[in-house]
Amino acid sequence: MGKRIICLTAIAVLAATYNSEAQVRSEYFRSLSADLQVNTGMLSQKVTAIPFAINYRDAVNAKQGDIKFKSGQSWGYDFRLGYYFNRTRSLGIGLGLTYYKQEGNLNLDTFHVEFRSNDASYPVFRQVISTSRSIRESVVSKSLNIPLLLRYKKDFSDKLALTVDAGILYNISVKNSYNTDAAFDYEAIYKFEGQTPVYDPSPTPDATDLLITKAEYYNDNPYGGNVSAFFLHHDTIGKSVGLYLPADKKSGTVKYKSGSLGYTGEVAANYMVIRNVCVRAGVYYTYQSFTNTGNNNALRLTDKVVENAAGMSTAANYNSMLNEVQNVKTHNYGIMLGVRVYFNKMAWRAPENDMNKITPAQGRAH
Repeated sequence: MGKRIICLTAIAVLAATYNSEAQVRSEYFRSLSADLQVNTGMLSQKVTAIPFAINYRDAVNAKQGDIKFKSGQSWGYDFRLGYYFNRTRSLGIGLGLTYYKQEGNLNLDTFHVEFRSNDASYPVFRQVISTSRSIRESVVSKSLNIPLLLRYKKDFSDKLALTVDAGILYNISVKNSYNTDAAFDYEAIYKFEGQTPVYDPSPTPDATDLLITKAEYYNDNPYGGNVSAFFLHHDTIGKSVGLYLPADKKSGTVKYKSGSLGYTGEVAANYMVIRNVCVRAGVYYTYQSFTNTGNNNALRLTDKVVENAAGMSTAANYNSMLNEVQNVKTHNYGIMLGVRVYFNKMAWRAPENDMNKITPAQGRAH
């Protein structure tokens, strides 16, 4: 009899332990969720650029406008895991992966620089470069980020809840692709000591200098003429000049530094469509700041003519305005749509004999 009692007691203890552990596991999984969502919205950027002239040797008469970002748009995808840790499942944390594809236009109205240069015909002369018109680049930026979030949930009924997520955003990578319509006027100023070419560093060229510039041409030809033929002639005899020269590389990519921190926030309404699946809709805001690399900042926007096989100037070398960017601050805001799935299909329906009473018997769906 004694052995039977001991056996029955052991069985009861094991059963109770199993039920308790199963219940703990059940409650644990009721607090875990996965979100998949898409977002779309507007994008604004404040761009800080280096003074272009610092990369040009002995630069004079440098003028540049501000790089401005316009027509910004953003699309993205979010995958997030969340865990509500308090008894009422209203407070929690989240971790995930966020992908953004963002696009817009960079615009530069004014660019002019005069600097010490050289080419195959002259060991030194003053190259004069200016924009034929404002420069525009269509930019597409793709980035991958990790959000670390605090979460709050407020239940209004068995089917409806409000959720708020807010936290930091860590950037893993960011890559920019561009297309440009840039074109430049290449002019030149030559100074000689005897037969030896030298550099004239004066902002106002010396009266003895040879000027291959539009201003000098129109000064000598006040009633007009063929300025293109004038530049073509000097191009033919070996001078590095040309009008309306397009960029030799109209497209390319530029990478910023990774590892920057930003922050993000989201407010969403959640509606249960089946026992453990909610559809979600809301609004979001994200701020990020990116910095450029020193190698990018060392590149000149343009500094050489590109010649064809006959030695005629046909284009100008080009490095994207993105290389001149020191820092860019982005503000991204819009709407999001998504789905939240709780790991346990019985997630918000606690049994009547639930000792922990974590949720009411009728349950919560969010």
